[in-house]
Amino acid sequence: MNLLKSTDPAPSKLSYKLNRLFYKLWFKTLSILILLALCGLLAKNFLYKNIDVSAEIKFLREESSELYKDLTELTISRIVVKGAQEPLKEEIKMLIKTAANEEFSALKAKSLQEKIKEIKKVKEAVVKFSTDGSVIVNVIERKQVAVFLNNNLYEVLDRNGVVLSVYSDYRGLSKFPLVVGKFGSRNIPDLLTLVNEIGLYGSEVLYYEWVGERRWNVHMKSDLVFKLPESNLNRGVELMRMFLRETNNYAIPLDYIDLRNLDKPIIKFRKSPSIEYIHKKTERFAG
Repeated sequence: MNLLKSTDPAPSKLSYKLNRLFYKLWFKTLSILILLALCGLLAKNFLYKNIDVSAEIKFLREESSELYKDLTELTISRIVVKGAQEPLKEEIKMLIKTAANEEFSALKAKSLQEKIKEIKKVKEAVVKFSTDGSVIVNVIERKQVAVFLNNNLYEVLDRNGVVLSVYSDYRGLSKFPLVVGKFGSRNIPDLLTLVNEIGLYGSEVLYYEWVGERRWNVHMKSDLVFKLPESNLNRGVELMRMFLRETNNYAIPLDYIDLRNLDKPIIKFRKSPSIEYIHKKTERFAG
């Protein structure tokens, strides 16, 4: 008996009082919550009888519509185009003005951006609007690097072969290398590498011919033709420059130099030209 009394003592007065206090607090809190819920239900019934909810929703819609109208009918005060040459700048400005006349929306910058990208000379474009009515366009312009002769038309290309403009006459385009031959426009990066390798002698080149869809012939203004190899192009151009130095120094009349076999170049001499040929060539380069 002594052992039971020592191991299972009766609850103390303090714990008993704490339990009763906790019970009273819990009961009061539950009662308050139930009362608040009842008040909320009564208030809901009362408010819905005195408030026209549909009218409130209609008011909010009208307010949002007015805000949308203010944003979409933004007047264009100025147009700034960055990163483009003058002709392209004017083309972009004209496009934006046309869009403005067709209920242009300040919320449709992405749509306008896509329209600008449709211009062939534009590689990338970003359009931003300002609350003062400014339209700012940042452009990456495609650079003209070569001209491709395609069915008697001269197509100005960028380095990826994208046609930027088309002309019926080569005059005014001579600062760009001229390319001929089937699928020549697909090899503009290779052409630019070749032009860079030729270096200062590039001014003496009449045009570059893409032959058999695999290699280049270089036609000089002197009517000399270099037939470059399909592989080891660097070595072929190196020999080409060497021959140009020699022929320029001694005015040797050559028809073509075949470098397709770098170990055994073939040189063909040209016959003395006739008077008719000289006149024809003079007319060809006149002006």
